[in-house]
Amino acid sequence: MKNVVLILIVLFAAGCSNSDPVRGDAAGNFTGTYKYAIASPLGFVSKYTWVVTQRSVNVLDFDMTKEVVQGNGARTVTRENAAEVEVIDEKRLRFSYTTTSGRVIGVSMLAGSRKLSVNSYALQGEDATNVPWYVFEKQ
Repeated sequence: MKNVVLILIVLFAAGCSNSDPVRGDAAGNFTGTYKYAIASPLGFVSKYTWVVTQRSVNVLDFDMTKEVVQGNGARTVTRENAAEVEVIDEKRLRFSYTTTSGRVIGVSMLAGSRKLSVNSYALQGEDATNVPWYVFEKQ
């Protein structure tokens, strides 16, 4: 009897997981064009546009644009890319990429209905930053 209970406990523990494993192609949970904008108390607005496309089964490409609009109307646009990001969880995604200026950025993402909740953080440097969770709306 002890062996049966032990086997059931092991099977139950193995069946429980902190993630939703991918069943088939889950890239569609993340693909689309997403936008987010935030105004700064310093008088500028940052506008983010992320275009997430499917490269292959459970593999995504990210095209990320940030436009900063100053109070005087001046605009600065930066663009970053993350290629071949593997989807290993149906609702959560974690990846990192190197910016054009050489900074390594980590990204955590949760997929929701027509939304992506995104947290990003610099992984090195004296000016390492952590951006709080932003909710990008699907367009």
